[in-house]
Amino acid sequence: MNVFDAVPADFFNLLASSSNNRIYAGCLEVLYRQYEKEISFKIPRIQIRDAVAFYLLENHLELAGDDVTQENITDANEESNFIIRKFIASGWISEEKDDTTFECYIVMEKNGIALAEFLERLASPGRPEFSSYILDMYNRFFHQTSEQKNDLYNLVLKPTFSDAKALSSSLKELSTSIKKTIETMLKEGTLVSLTENIISYCDGDFIKEYARLVKQQNIHLYRNYISEQLDKLKSSEVFEVLCDSLKDEENISAVEAEDRIYEMIDTTKKFLRDDYNKIMDDIKQKINTYIRIAISRERMLKNKGLDMRGSVEQTLRVLISSSGDDDSSIEREIVNLFNLQQYNFLDKSSVRYPHTRQSLLHNVQDNFESLSEEELRIKQAELEKESYNPYSKDLMASFMEKIASGGEVQSSNIPLKEKGDLLSLLGAVAYAQENGWNVEAGNGYEESGNYKIRKWKAVKR
Repeated sequence: MNVFDAVPADFFNLLASSSNNRIYAGCLEVLYRQYEKEISFKIPRIQIRDAVAFYLLENHLELAGDDVTQENITDANEESNFIIRKFIASGWISEEKDDTTFECYIVMEKNGIALAEFLERLASPGRPEFSSYILDMYNRFFHQTSEQKNDLYNLVLKPTFSDAKALSSSLKELSTSIKKTIETMLKEGTLVSLTENIISYCDGDFIKEYARLVKQQNIHLYRNYISEQLDKLKSSEVFEVLCDSLKDEENISAVEAEDRIYEMIDTTKKFLRDDYNKIMDDIKQKINTYIRIAISRERMLKNKGLDMRGSVEQTLRVLISSSGDDDSSIEREIVNLFNLQQYNFLDKSSVRYPHTRQSLLHNVQDNFESLSEEELRIKQAELEKESYNPYSKDLMASFMEKIASGGEVQSSNIPLKEKGDLLSLLGAVAYAQENGWNVEAGNGYEESGNYKIRKWKAVKR
C-alpha cells in the first residue's frame, strides 16, 4: 500500500508549501509534548490552544500569508485557533465534543503521532545502544521464559528479526554519518574549527556504542550462539509451530507463512554471520580514513599559517642574493646577519646579531721534541706489551692443538693448577667453533685443583 493511500490529501501541505512551515513544525512539537503527561492522546481544546499561543508569544512568531490575512487575526489566541483548524484539516489531529459536558477535546491521530515523532528524531536524533540489540537477541534464546517457549514467533523470532534490522540500519547510519563528518572536515579552514570537528567526532557514537561491538568485547561469541539457535528453529516441530503462529497472527496461507519464516531466519543469520562483519569493516576503514585526513588537514593548515613568515623569508633571500650595489661589503654584511641555510623557516634562532670580532693579541707556538732510535724502540716495546692479549684467537688455536690427543680434548684430562690455566681453557672453548672444533657439554661437574668446571668434550673437525 502506498503512503498516500493511508494519509489525507493535505497531510504534508503545511510542511511542504506553506510559508509558515517552520511555525507549524514547532507547534506540532509543542502539541505532541502536551500528551506526554496524559494517559491518552485526548486533551481539552483550551489546553492545546493556550500551549500553542504561549509558544508563539514566547518566540515572537507571527503567521503570514493570504489565508491568515483573510481570517483577520489580531491576537495569539486567534492565531492558535487558526493553527488548530489547519492541523484538523491536514488530518494531524481531530476534534471531539463531550455529549455530557459539551467540552471540546483535541485527539492526536495515529498519523499525526508518527509525523511528530519523525520530526523529533530529525531535530534531535537519538543515540542507539548497538550492543543492546545483540544482547537482547542473546537473552531471548539463552534465558527463555515459559511464555516465550509457548509463543516462539511473537516473543522470540519476530523481535529477534526486528532487532537485527534495527542494528543493521543503525550501523549503516553510523557509517553514513562518519562519511558526512569527513566531508565537513575537508571544508574546515582554521585549526580551531578543525579541533572542534575532531572533538565532536570523538564524542560521537563510535567511541561509546561502536566500541562495545568490536571483537575484543566478545560480542562475536553472542552472534555465533544466536545463529546456532536460529538453525534449531528450522527443525520440523518448531518450524510448524512458528508457521501456525504466523498464520493465526496475520491470517495468511500456509505457503506464505513458510516463506516468511524462512526469510526471517535466513535474513537474520546472514546479517549476523556476513553483513555484520562487512559493515563493521567499512566503519573501521572510514574511521582510519578520518584519522589520516585529520592529520593531513592539520599539517596543511599549519603550513598555511606559515605563509606570511615564508613570504618574509623569501623576500630576504631575494634581497641577499641580489647585490644591487657596487660595494660588495654591504652584501656580505647582510648575509652575515642571517643563517638562512640552516633553518627551514625564519625565526629568532636564525637571526644572528653582528658583533666585533676578537683579534689575536699574541702569537701561539707549539713546542715538540724528537725521540732517538733507542727511545722509539723502548716506546714501541711498551705499546706492544700493552696491546698483547694472551687469550687471542690464534693463541687459543695453538693451545687446543697442544692439549689435544688424537684430535680430541677431554675436560677431565686438563689440569687446572692456577687461574691462568682456567682462563686459557675458557678462551680456548670460546674460540673453539671458529678454530675448527666442535664442543659438546656433558652432564655434571668435575673438580680440578681449586676449580670446578662443567664436563665437556671437543672434537677436531
